[in-house]
Formats: sequence, C-alpha cells, structure tokens
Amino acid sequence: MPKVNLYATFRDLTGQSHLEVEGRTVGGVLENLVRAYPKLREELFEGEALAERVSVFLEGRDVRYLEGLSTPLSPEATLDLFPPVAGGAPEATFGALPPWLLEEYLVSWGGRKLGEGHYALPGAMVRFAEAEPLRVGSLSIPQLWVGVEGEEAEAWFNRIAFAASRGGG
Repeated sequence: MPKVNLYATFRDLTGQSHLEVEGRTVGGVLENLVRAYPKLREELFEGEALAERVSVFLEGRDVRYLEGLSTPLSPEATLDLFPPVAGGAPEATFGALPPWLLEEYLVSWGGRKLGEGHYALPGAMVRFAEAEPLRVGSLSIPQLWVGVEGEEAEAWFNRIAFAASRGGG
C-alpha cells in the first residue's frame, strides 16, 4: 500500500506524519486520504484538480511533471504532501543543479534528511524536486525546484543560490 508523508499543517489536520493509504494512482490515494480526513479536501483540491498551492511529490518528483493525479503508483510508492509555504519563503528553479549535488551540499552544511527531497538545516527546512527541463531547440537543461522555509530561510536560500551559480564548483 502506498506510503504518504504529511508535513506541517497536513500533520496538524490528520494528527499523523506518515500513513499508508490505498490507491493505484496519486488521485486515488488523495481521494482515500480525504475520505479518512475530510478537512483535507479544501486544502488539497480546487474543484476536482490538485490545488496549485499544494506540492505533491512521488519519490522526490513533482507529480505535476509526471501524469498529475493520474500518475500510477506501485504498492511501495512514497508520496510527500507539502502545504503552501507561508510568508513568502524563498523558492526558485535552478538549471543544471542535480539533486545529488544539492544533497551533498545540504549534508556538508549539517543538513539532516527527513525524506526524499526534504532536509532540515539549522533554522530552516529545504524542499526540492526535479522540475520540467528547460528546452531551447534540441537542448534540454535539467532543472531543480528548491524552496526554503523557516527563521533562517533567506540565509540558507542565498547559500544554495550561490552554490548553484558556481555550477557546483
């Protein structure tokens, strides 16, 4: 049965941080989650569509760049559900910054892995996921979406942006 990791206000609404929820697609799992916790409906959906303000990652990849709510899930799949980042927390998409390199930076800076694409740093939480590649003609440049929240969000975000601007050097 797919595993669902809940963060921030989603934990508050369910009283849970991890759940196993039946479903063969992202949409199926979310619908079953809403059946068990009806208060989540208005947080997760706008009509029948996934709310723009919510981030849903499958194994670290934003489901919007997969097949959305129709994305198939294996019984061993892990979904991470993040509510909106409050207070204008910094976020950006960085080109040519591979996830493995960002993870190396985060660990070297004292980060602790909380889940796929989710790290805790002193005073901040970092989330990241592969984003739609930038395409210029036949050239395709991988991109990584990064969001940082917490008291020290701006300082950590600036450090990540500087590392990304150096091309990993």
